[in-house]
Amino acid sequence: MIEALQQIGFQDVRACHFFNSFAGTTKEGVARKYGVQGANFIAYKAA
Repeated sequence: MIEALQQIGFQDVRACHFFNSFAGTTKEGVARKYGVQGANFIAYKAA
């Protein structure tokens, strides 16, 4: 994801927070089994 954002012109791209996006759902176990997680990114793009 970071590389994709850089390729479209974003700079200083980084993941700043990871979380269990399936917590409390019926698919929480599947997400844990396959290592699925959510992430928030921060990036800058010159206007």
